[in-house]
Amino acid sequence: MGRTGHHLTGLAAGLLTAAAGWHAFGPSSLVAAPFGWSGGTAPDWLEIAHAEFSGSRQKWVRVSVIPHRTITHWWPLWLVLTLLVVLWPSALFISNTPQIHLFASKTINISNVLRMALAGFTAGGVMHLLMDVPNPTGIPILMPMARSRWSLGWWKSGNALEPLAGMAMVVAVVVGVGVFFGG
Repeated sequence: MGRTGHHLTGLAAGLLTAAAGWHAFGPSSLVAAPFGWSGGTAPDWLEIAHAEFSGSRQKWVRVSVIPHRTITHWWPLWLVLTLLVVLWPSALFISNTPQIHLFASKTINISNVLRMALAGFTAGGVMHLLMDVPNPTGIPILMPMARSRWSLGWWKSGNALEPLAGMAMVVAVVVGVGVFFGG
């Protein structure tokens, strides 16, 4: 999937995370949406990629510090991050939790904002992996550097249908959130 599709599906994952966290964290959960958008492309930009000119090919090629679709696309790494979000030690922060006082009656708990930001980012990253599975290259399963990968082979990166899949995901989330909140 291309960058636009990953951003859209990451945004959808962030919106779902915000909706899921609303009852527990209130307005602090809204921070999950933009972090989901960013997390939607994280497995690619965490590779620290740049362009170099290839003399043999006579064109610019993508080169990265971490090879593409290896460590950053490995599901156990994202599973650990998901577990960190779920098992966040919020009880440790109850007595000395930093807070922002917006108005006389409203405060925002920084711990909740950080938790929801990490949750949105993680949801976007997991959605990235899920949306790379239909690609013929797939994602690594057992070892991050292994050649064996899981792929459904439905579409190639750059396919014109990718952004449509992303938009369909966002629409489905908006409808789902509307149904969830009874609106």
